[in-house]
Amino acid sequence: MKTELKALSSTSLAHLSNDGVFLLFSSLIVYYSEPSLGLNITILGYFATIYVFVSGILSIPVGRWSDSGDRDPELMSLGILLLAISLVTFSIPFLFSSSMAILTKYLVVGLGAFILGLGQAFYHPLGADILRYSLKGRDSSFLLGINGSFGSIGRAVILIIVGIMIVDYGAFRGLFYLSLYYFVVAIVIYIMSRNLRKSETYREKRMEAVIERKELVRMKSLPGVRGFLAILTVTLFLRSAFQLAISTYAFTYIDGIFKSSFLSFLFLAVALVTPIVGQPIFGQLTRRKGGDFTLLFAGVLSLLAFLPFLYFSQNYVLSLIFFSIYAFGAFTGFPSILGFLNQKIPKEVSTRANTWAWGIGNTVGGAFGILIFTTLFETLKISMELSFILMLSFLVLSIITNIMIKPFAKKLPSQITQ
Repeated sequence: MKTELKALSSTSLAHLSNDGVFLLFSSLIVYYSEPSLGLNITILGYFATIYVFVSGILSIPVGRWSDSGDRDPELMSLGILLLAISLVTFSIPFLFSSSMAILTKYLVVGLGAFILGLGQAFYHPLGADILRYSLKGRDSSFLLGINGSFGSIGRAVILIIVGIMIVDYGAFRGLFYLSLYYFVVAIVIYIMSRNLRKSETYREKRMEAVIERKELVRMKSLPGVRGFLAILTVTLFLRSAFQLAISTYAFTYIDGIFKSSFLSFLFLAVALVTPIVGQPIFGQLTRRKGGDFTLLFAGVLSLLAFLPFLYFSQNYVLSLIFFSIYAFGAFTGFPSILGFLNQKIPKEVSTRANTWAWGIGNTVGGAFGILIFTTLFETLKISMELSFILMLSFLVLSIITNIMIKPFAKKLPSQITQ
């Protein structure tokens, strides 16, 4: 129980901090594009694509580093440390807004986006795996839900803190002060988690690695396993293409309607409170009904809530209500996706499977969605509202492919589905 509590507390703090900057860049786009800095919103949109893409691609070697050694606490802390460095980098153009050349501003912001992507690559595959091996074989879906709620708390609370600090202290000081928290919390997370290891001895860990390599070869010859991971990854790719595009431009959309950065921060922060409750609920739903059902339910709910959000977008209260319902379904993927993999995939390849589903499906899919939306809105000059509606096609396609997951799951070898 002590190990489980330590695992839950350290990973929850890491999840809170990691997801706390999830919408940071999308909110900073508004400030970077103001006349005082003069950065082009189209280029900033492509920077958002780069940051998400880097996060997804790097999660693959992160999973490999985790599987080949017993360094999860170090890697998890490193991810948070990189987030701290990205915050410092993002603050620099605000300090030298009048004296810094425009090209230098782009280079600094681009570097900050790249470092942010590096930092975001670490937590999700590592946190899920730490919880899994700390539970010693038991279903971790419910604890993933509790852990995921802390990620939702981070998205809501840290976002509103950023808004308040920027209003009170200015963008440079606000971001710099926030970076100090991240430097400290990276150290705290390592201290809390440093004794959480996959095996008692390095020799045992090496044996697990040998087993994993053999299992990977065997899994490649099993169409059921490959098909299951493929259809799940495609579903997550399509779903995330829609969700990340919305997340990146939601702040800009709301700010353009209500002409107030503080009201926009408040809108998103309040809406993102609903996943705090939703994460444990979806974790329990995954445990009882399976991840395929939970993902399908979340997708349909997101679709039914997003359309009225657009329809009532000029009404602050009604649009907030429907966006909150949308967020309840959309931002609960952590227990649904990783809990589902926990139910279906053997422990020898758990981190690698988490990496493909979350890194390639959920994250690279999001980068693709941001790229498509930026092209629609900025390059083709399609209105933001119509661009949102066009992006809904990705969500609809994800619902269709989601229905196909269950037949593929039934083809899995019995030793994996048990």
